[in-house]
Amino acid sequence: MTIEQRYSGEQGPAAGSASRPRRCYRSLRAIALTWVSIAAAPILWASVDSAAAMGFHGFHAAGTHQQAARRQASRASGQAFHWSIRRLRSHVVRLRPGGGEMSLRRPFQPRRPIVIGPLPGPAAPIGVVSAQPPGLLGPSGTSTSAAGASSAVARGNDRRFVPDEVLVSFAANIPPQAIVSLAQDQRLALLGVHRLPLINTVLYRFRITDRRQVPVVVGDLQSDRRIAAVQPNYVYTLQDAGAPAGAVGDPMQYVVSKLHLPQAHALATGDHVLVAVIDSGIDARHPELSGAVAGGFDAFGGDAAPHRHGTAMASAIAGHGRLMGVAPSARILAVRAFEGEAGGAHGTTTRVLDALQWTVHSAARVVNMSFTGPPDPEVHKIIAAARQKGMVLVAAAGNDGPRAAPDYPAAYPEVIAVTATDIDDRLLSVANHGAYVSVAAPGVEIFVAAPQGGYGFTTGTSVATAHVSGLAALLLERDPRLTPAAVQAILMKTARDLGPKGRDDEYGAGLVDAYAALLALAPPTALNTLTH
Repeated sequence: MTIEQRYSGEQGPAAGSASRPRRCYRSLRAIALTWVSIAAAPILWASVDSAAAMGFHGFHAAGTHQQAARRQASRASGQAFHWSIRRLRSHVVRLRPGGGEMSLRRPFQPRRPIVIGPLPGPAAPIGVVSAQPPGLLGPSGTSTSAAGASSAVARGNDRRFVPDEVLVSFAANIPPQAIVSLAQDQRLALLGVHRLPLINTVLYRFRITDRRQVPVVVGDLQSDRRIAAVQPNYVYTLQDAGAPAGAVGDPMQYVVSKLHLPQAHALATGDHVLVAVIDSGIDARHPELSGAVAGGFDAFGGDAAPHRHGTAMASAIAGHGRLMGVAPSARILAVRAFEGEAGGAHGTTTRVLDALQWTVHSAARVVNMSFTGPPDPEVHKIIAAARQKGMVLVAAAGNDGPRAAPDYPAAYPEVIAVTATDIDDRLLSVANHGAYVSVAAPGVEIFVAAPQGGYGFTTGTSVATAHVSGLAALLLERDPRLTPAAVQAILMKTARDLGPKGRDDEYGAGLVDAYAALLALAPPTALNTLTH
C-alpha cells in the first residue's frame, strides 16, 4: 500500500466529510477571482493603449507613465478604452517613399503626371533648351485669334514630316500649368523648347505617345484657344542627285569658263564676306578649304564626321586649291542641320530653325540652303526676318521633276531659287519647274571636294545653289551696301537668257554670269578702277 493510500485509509469517513467545505471554498474563490479579472481588464487595456498611443508620437517614457496614470484616475474604464482607440486611429500614418508622413484619413489619389521625354542626341545645341519641369517653361509671347490656333499640314499625300512629332507655339501669357494640362490631355511628351527671339516665338516640340497620326493631332490642337500655331516637324533633304557614272566635258570644272570666273576674280574674290552653309558636316581640314571655315554651329550638339554633301557645297563656293571656287576668298560658316548617310542626310524644322536663328546673329551676309522641304510657316517667318536683316538667302529649286509642286524654302518670295544646267546649258532633267525659279547655274557633273582630302562629282540643284551663293559674295565684296533685293535684281538682269525668250518657269531669268554681274555693278573704267 502506498503512502497516499495509507493516509487516505487512516482518515476514513471523517476525512471525506471534512473535505466538502474546502471544495466549496475553492469554487467560490475561483468565481470571485474571475469576476475581479473581468472588471479590471478594461482598465488594463486602456493603460496599455494610452501608452502605445503616446509612444507612437515619440513621447518620453516618464511622460508616458504619468499621463497613463492620470487618465486611469480621471476616466472611467470604458471611456478610457474608447478614447485611446480614437487617439490611435486619428494618428495612423504612412511613410512616403521620399520621407515625411502622409495621413490615411482620406484616400490618396495621385494626379496624372505629364510625360516628359529626354532630348535625343548627346547634348542640346545652342538655342535649344532641354526638357525642363513644367514650372520652368515660359510663354511664347505670340498672340492667338478668336478662332484658335493657326496650323499648317503638309499638302495632300506629302509625308515629309517626322511621323510622331508636332510643333506648338502658345498664345501670350499662357501659364506653365496650362501647357502641362494640354500635354496631359493630348498625350504629348515634351522633347524640347526652341526659343526664336528673331520672330518672337517659343516653339515646343512634342512627341505623340499614342500612335495618332500627325494630321489628326494637328487638327485636334488647332481649335484650342491656348495655342497660337501648330504644325508638323517637317523633314528637309539635301538636293543631290548622286554621283554620276562618269564626267562629261571638262572634268576640271567647266563651271570656270561658264561663269567667266577668271575675269570676275580680277574684280572681286569674296574677301571678308561670310557665307553660312546650312548643310551636313563640312571637312574644314580639306586642302580646298584650308583657312576658309571661320566658325560654325552644330544643331545636333555633337562632333560628327565630315559629310560629302556639305563638303562639296563649301568647295563650290570657296575652293582655292586644285579647284576654283566662285568666291575663293570668302569665309565659310559651317552650320550643320543635317545628318545621315551620304545619299540620305535629313534635317527637321527645329534643326533648320535653330540653324537660321544662330546664323542671323553670326554676321553672315549670304545663306546657302541646298535643301528642300514642304511649306513651313515657322521657317518662313524666320527667313522673312533674316531677309529684313539684310541677308541674301539662296536655295535649291528642287530635284523632284518638272511636274512637282514647288519646293521650299526656295519658293518663298524672300529667297533666290536656283535651278541647274549642264555643260551644254540644258536643264537638269529632274529639276523642278515653276514661277518661283529665279536663275540657273551649272549643276550637272560638277567637280567638287570630298571628305578626307578626296574629290568627286556631284549633280543637282544643290551645287547650282552654291555657285549662286558664291556669286552673291562677289557682289557684296564689291559693294557691301547692296540689299538682298538689289543682289537678286543684278543676278537676274545679267543672266544669259535660255529657253523661251524672257523669264520662264524652267530657267528663270537664265544662266548667271559672274563677270557680267560685277560689270553691271561697277564698270571697269579707269576712273572707277582708281577710285576702288
